[in-house]
Parts: sequence; structure tokens; C-alpha cells
Amino acid sequence: MKRYLPITLGLMILLWMPPLSQGGEIYKWVDEKGTVHLTDDPANIPEKYANQIKTITVPDKYAEPSLRPEKIALPPVMEPESPKPKPEEPPSGFIPFTKFKYLTEGMTEAEVLGRFGPPTQIVGDEIHTRTGFGRRGLFRRESLIKRYYYIGNYDLGERTTVVHFSNGRVFRVERIFPPTW
Repeated sequence: MKRYLPITLGLMILLWMPPLSQGGEIYKWVDEKGTVHLTDDPANIPEKYANQIKTITVPDKYAEPSLRPEKIALPPVMEPESPKPKPEEPPSGFIPFTKFKYLTEGMTEAEVLGRFGPPTQIVGDEIHTRTGFGRRGLFRRESLIKRYYYIGNYDLGERTTVVHFSNGRVFRVERIFPPTW
């Protein structure tokens, strides 16, 4: 008898499964407070709400669909309007004093480009040679000189900043006023 117990229980479970998966009807009504009530037993519905019952049919989840699903047409995708381009102005490389005060000697070329952006004009690649006599005798030093010009707008009275680099490091900074003649 103990051998057949698991088989019997398994068969009983299988026999109960189809009724649980079948569809049915659900009844819906709204009370005077506006609360929506749902039940599957019409005997649970109060008599005063019997005239406003709505029946909802629930399909069997294993049944084949009777109607083919409708194809939903998606609305066309609207592309956002691109902003109207502003008229091009000549590039102003003016560095305001609030930024200029952070420009110091010893900064690298990459730091200057990162903080102040690309210059208006670059004059570069001059080689300066210095010779001298030291403790070890005669020496010769070569330096690669480059200048960045951040040219301000003359009409606005902006100053031009000239940054001198030697071997990739700032060694002199000039602030030039526009001529007033």
C-alpha cells in the first residue's frame, strides 16, 4: 500500500490541475464609497448592487486564441528640431582676468590647453641655443620655444595674452593692451 501512495497522490494532483487552469467569469461592482469589488461567486454580491454587476470573462490559459492579435500601428517617430545655427563670429581667444590669474610659470602646455582652450594663433618651433662655461667646462643647451597667442576682440577692448613655452613649460606670460590710436 505504501508503494502506491505517491502514485495515487500524483494522479489526484493531475486530476485537479485542469479545473484550476480553466477560464471562468468574474463579477465586478462598485459600492457607494467608490470601492471596486471583484468576486467569482455571484452569491457573494449584495442584493442592492445586483443591478450594476459587470461580468468579465476570463479565457482559459491553455486554450487556443479565437482571434488573431491585432497589429498595432506605432505612431511615426518625430525627430526633434535641430537648433538654428548661430552666425559665426571670429574666434576670440580672450582670457578674462578671472582665468588669467591662474596662468603661472611652470605650467605644462597640456595644462594651458586644458584650462584656456586652443589659442587663436600659434607661433612655434624656434630653437634657442645657449652656450656657456660651467664647472665641467663648456656646455651647450638647446630649447624649443613656442608661443600661444590668445587674441582678444579689439572692438571690445579685450587684451591679448601671449604665453611663451620653453621645452613644453611656461616660462613667460605677457598681457598686451590693444593699441588706442
